[in-house]
Amino acid sequence: MRLIALTFLSLFLISGEASASSLYLKYKLYALGLPIGAGTLSVRLNEETYSLKSSGQTAAFGRLVSDGNGTVDVQGGLTEGKLVPEAYSLNLKSEDETGTVSMQMKGGKIAKVAVNPPQDRMNERIKVTAEHLKDVLDPLTAALIPAPKGLVPDSCNKTLQLYDGKERYNVHLSYKTKRKTKTADGRFNDEVLVCRARYEPIAGHRPKRKTIQELARNESIEVWLAPVGDEPYLVPLRASIKAPFGSLVVQAEKYKLSN
Repeated sequence: MRLIALTFLSLFLISGEASASSLYLKYKLYALGLPIGAGTLSVRLNEETYSLKSSGQTAAFGRLVSDGNGTVDVQGGLTEGKLVPEAYSLNLKSEDETGTVSMQMKGGKIAKVAVNPPQDRMNERIKVTAEHLKDVLDPLTAALIPAPKGLVPDSCNKTLQLYDGKERYNVHLSYKTKRKTKTADGRFNDEVLVCRARYEPIAGHRPKRKTIQELARNESIEVWLAPVGDEPYLVPLRASIKAPFGSLVVQAEKYKLSN
């Protein structure tokens, strides 16, 4: 279930005024080619601020996935094209896990975190230190990739330093190829960047946990990044991973852009 949650929420995974660009994406989640969930991502960009909202739900799929739903919200500022998150909130309800996370951030540092219920088995986890919480992004902000040069390999080649209120980890992106694709609604029909993605646990996790070890070794993760209109940012249009039970895919079905 952890593998499902990380892929679905992290790799996806709003408010504002004046000269704003808005993007709405609706996703479907497939396991072994069967639809088992759905989600949305809303993006709003202004000259000095950004905001993101994401929601998702899954349906029971044998022993692999349970019924659940979640919402994530983030607001932040834009400084010379750089995303500077300020507030993050997560609300998750499922058969396996229910809880909330809220974070206040300032200048790329975590200022305040509230996790309910608190993490368990703290003696088994690698301790998160103050040093770990510098120059980090929340998982939802990481879904908006700065790309001042557009669909070029360098827009893929980067490391995202992430903290979700519980665990600190990196996602290493690297360029694989470029391809043309379209969404089911036909509103997006253009080129995307195809990036490899690799998960690296840093702190807050239990290093002996089998799912963490499997995810860190997994070399099949792939993300397709699409432009946000004429804005210098990219968003995930598709994410996939090969898990022990088979393939898991998050695919955008709808793409609605407005200015």
